[in-house]
Amino acid sequence: MTREILVDRKPKLKRIAILEDGELAELHVEYADKTGIVGNIYRGKVEKVFPGMQCAFVDIGADRNAYLSAEEVLPVRKQPYEKKPFPLKIESVIKPGQEITVQVLKDEIGTKGPKVTMNIALPGNLAVLYPLSPGIGISKKIKSESERERLKNMVKKMCPEGMGIVVRTAAEGTAPSEMEKCVRELVEIWEIIRKKEEKGCVPRCLYTEPDLVQRLARSGANLNIKHIVMNDRDEFESLLEYLSHTAPEMKANVRFFSADYDLFRFYRVDGAIREALSRKVWLKSGGYLVFDQTEALTVIDVNTGKFTGKNNQDETIFKTNCEAARVIARQIRLRDISGIILIDFIDMKDRTHKEEVLSILKEECRKDANQDFIAGMTNLGLVEMTRKKVRNPLREILTEPCPKCGGTGRVTRSFHDND
Repeated sequence: MTREILVDRKPKLKRIAILEDGELAELHVEYADKTGIVGNIYRGKVEKVFPGMQCAFVDIGADRNAYLSAEEVLPVRKQPYEKKPFPLKIESVIKPGQEITVQVLKDEIGTKGPKVTMNIALPGNLAVLYPLSPGIGISKKIKSESERERLKNMVKKMCPEGMGIVVRTAAEGTAPSEMEKCVRELVEIWEIIRKKEEKGCVPRCLYTEPDLVQRLARSGANLNIKHIVMNDRDEFESLLEYLSHTAPEMKANVRFFSADYDLFRFYRVDGAIREALSRKVWLKSGGYLVFDQTEALTVIDVNTGKFTGKNNQDETIFKTNCEAARVIARQIRLRDISGIILIDFIDMKDRTHKEEVLSILKEECRKDANQDFIAGMTNLGLVEMTRKKVRNPLREILTEPCPKCGGTGRVTRSFHDND
């Protein structure tokens, strides 16, 4: 699978499209007056602690105070990614008025402020450094036991005392010298952050995560990125300068789009964006999907539509569900749908058909960097899954509620003759 990155810069916003084998897989939109802060590290002040909810609110300088749960308070965790915390009470660890260093996990979403953690993580190309949580972890996507053991023994020798490292999937087969360089750079970043912690006004930003384009370009070789196409000269030159220090081999893959033509229209991305905002999505076979989003969950309905098949009904339903599974996984990622998701596949009688459709869905969802969990398929063909919420969905970013109908998409029918 090859990837292409399109960066469309306009006066008030920047759009970043990620194409996989020519199809739009992700769209990120950044407005000039409001950029994402996920990954940024702040020195903040604890405003309130709520023992009854085991959480606290921290002033980090954002529009709303950041939310800190007991699970994300540093002494609670012992190892990176450890799920079972110690039974400590948040009120025994932090107090109102206390200064703490936190990292943003989620942007402001709707009426909720950012979500933060005290368990700092610094991601690099090959590994993630946990400077305050000792331990070694290996990506679950690396399946070879011998490779896992090799990487674990390699990283143990490089990991500074008291720190932790999680080896990323891209590190599979990497040489010790490359891993050592990555770890050394991350440790240097942490030393700079610690110096900034010592003095200054509160709240203040200690570290700003590189923007999405820089992160993608830096990991371009691992992500199999063919081209990065940009239409803004200043940003183009800035990226080349950044890559000179981080990934010189990727500079040849960065191109400037100088044509007097819309970048997204040239690459035929606009149609895929319109489809991602539509309630109904047509399948190539003639079937279609219907997306209905509520406050609590998203429901996706699969229909055969115009597709009548050639042989028998079971085969027609199976083919429709297989195609739907692939498109649904892509649309969930493109639309950035999160939370609880229910997929109503067309009912299948054959058990092997159900297993195959579920297998396709799981396989396609593995392309998504966001965390998701597929619970399985019920006898009625319903699939329950969840997807981690990190930022606002595409619909919330690119559209707004209708002032006439209050956001329902429907208006009241008139019964007056003179109307």
